[in-house]
Amino acid sequence: MSKNKNLLESVETLIGENAVFEGTITTDKVLRVDGKITGNINAYGVVVGQKAEVIGDIKTKNIIISGIVKGNIDASETIEILPHANIVGDIKANILSIAQGACFYGKSEMIIKENNIGEQKE
Repeated sequence: MSKNKNLLESVETLIGENAVFEGTITTDKVLRVDGKITGNINAYGVVVGQKAEVIGDIKTKNIIISGIVKGNIDASETIEILPHANIVGDIKANILSIAQGACFYGKSEMIIKENNIGEQKE
């Protein structure tokens, strides 16, 4: 997904591997988490690194997950779940990608945009 490559390149805020954060994070930019967050995230984009753990809900436009998320994820565009990721919670997105080897426990809901109804892509 080319959108996710752009997401990785535009990280502005980083929670480092040894960092532990408690509380709500809100930003209109891209957040990368490599440490542990207990609390909700509201960001333009989110990258959850392989050693990261997020315990709380995430609301974003695009998200890439390769670590642990225990909470609900609401992405207005894409959710990409990479191998080794572990998600416990409900997810909602327009585009969902789950790689082989990832674990997902919860319900998924696809957001249908009006201009996509009835269209078939070849």
